[in-house]
Amino acid sequence: MKTVLFKNGVFHSNVDESDVFSYLAVRRGRIVGTYKTCPSGKFDEVVDLKGQHVYPCLIDGHVHVMFSAVVMATGFNVCEINADGVSPNTFSGIEARIRDYCAKQGSHDIVVMNNFVMSAMDEKRLPTATELDDWSSGRACVVYNIDGHSMALSTAMMQLVGIFSENGIFTGEENEKNQGRVIDAISSKINAKILAKGVAQFQNRCAEYGISVVAALEGNADSPKDLVTSLLVALARRFSIGVRLFPQYTDLKRAQKFRKYMSKPRIGGCGQWEMDGSVGSHSAAFSVPFKDTGEKAPCYFDQDQVDGFVSEAFKAGYQVGSHAIGDLAIERLMKAYDKSYDPSSKVLHIIEHCEFPNQETFESLKRGRYALMMQPGYAWIDKRFLHSYEQTLPKTVLDGMKMKSFYDAGICLCGSSDSPVQDLDPYLQMQGMTQFYNPKESLTPYEALRCYTANAAKALMEEDERGTLEVGKVADFFTLSEDFFKAPADSISKIRPNQTYIGGKLWKRKKGDLWALVGMMLKRAKKI
Repeated sequence: MKTVLFKNGVFHSNVDESDVFSYLAVRRGRIVGTYKTCPSGKFDEVVDLKGQHVYPCLIDGHVHVMFSAVVMATGFNVCEINADGVSPNTFSGIEARIRDYCAKQGSHDIVVMNNFVMSAMDEKRLPTATELDDWSSGRACVVYNIDGHSMALSTAMMQLVGIFSENGIFTGEENEKNQGRVIDAISSKINAKILAKGVAQFQNRCAEYGISVVAALEGNADSPKDLVTSLLVALARRFSIGVRLFPQYTDLKRAQKFRKYMSKPRIGGCGQWEMDGSVGSHSAAFSVPFKDTGEKAPCYFDQDQVDGFVSEAFKAGYQVGSHAIGDLAIERLMKAYDKSYDPSSKVLHIIEHCEFPNQETFESLKRGRYALMMQPGYAWIDKRFLHSYEQTLPKTVLDGMKMKSFYDAGICLCGSSDSPVQDLDPYLQMQGMTQFYNPKESLTPYEALRCYTANAAKALMEEDERGTLEVGKVADFFTLSEDFFKAPADSISKIRPNQTYIGGKLWKRKKGDLWALVGMMLKRAKKI
């Protein structure tokens, strides 16, 4: 097996901010040497990085992989967000985009529309089934709000799925309980050509961003067979990008069939493991009422139910992740974790989102062994363009939002995207970290990168394998022309890698055709 020397790079080990070296040796996909001066000896290949800055690849710890791939292959973002705001932000603009897209699709195709930004619309609502029927010329279609907790279905889509609402709009718990059926309907229309395209586009997008590993939160309890998750397992075991599966079942018997394929036993995420909903759908569980409605949303499960889910999973040896946004939901989950946790265990259990803890919960987080899987890019967007948080949440809640306090307290703070709810783009999330909703809670670029590398590796129990550029670790890294650690906070969302190396090999773009899919499936399967 040949040894490759990468020279003339500014390698940032990520062990600490100032630790850099100039040469890195790779054999069998792992780092076998790091050097400040040119090492002696013979190397089978030498790669000149020409002064580029080099960083360990990123880890996205919260992705719905199969749905992301489907959206990339069959759908489109109905709204675009950039430095100038949200476009379109009126129903006339939305109508034009939908009509244009549908005109290019088959009459029997399902149309999946993501990234609808309800709070940015002049109308401040989702489109109704009647409107979607007109704009899509009667097609089966679904529009997902950007928060992932509300959707609008056309009449044809409701008939296909077998669920009905007078206006076609589903929000909060009603949305969560029907997600599996909608995904099943979308997946039923997927053929091999679409699958090949989606799988390739997902992996290429990861590599373009410098992401080498994702945690896949998959599975819907309302889908009797949930063939989509089984398909994901078959595919992901042969991905070039690393995948770590979290089956979203509270029924351990359903999760058990996947355990033999997993590198470590994991369970949970969103879906059936959601403690509450979202701010935008007014279904996040807070101890105080929403400012605009004066009402509170309940947790989806009582404390005894959550205790039971967590206790059973802990006893079976699973690492657990669970969605909790409001302070009541976070508190309910933490109580269950604390009751069942084994102090001798080194496993970090994950709170997905953990966006609005109160001060008492924060103090408890500092004492426990938790990983927080957060997506601060959404709050960054909201503060600048949407203003939904300030419209719906009391100032006391907003003032309690934390990022730097988590990091400084030694809590395992991680960045992630929640793709396809938000774009897979990690630089938008790190922009949200360095320009946090509460400015005093902002991180430095170095700290933000640690949240996407070393901390994320620790959360997935892979800190000995990845997250830093050290001897013995996997040689996954990406290059930049500029020094990320010195980047102005307002420019981070524009950063893109020049090259990405997986296992020391330069990423080659996947073609996305049927032959490429066949070739992938012939590869030796690995653990996920």
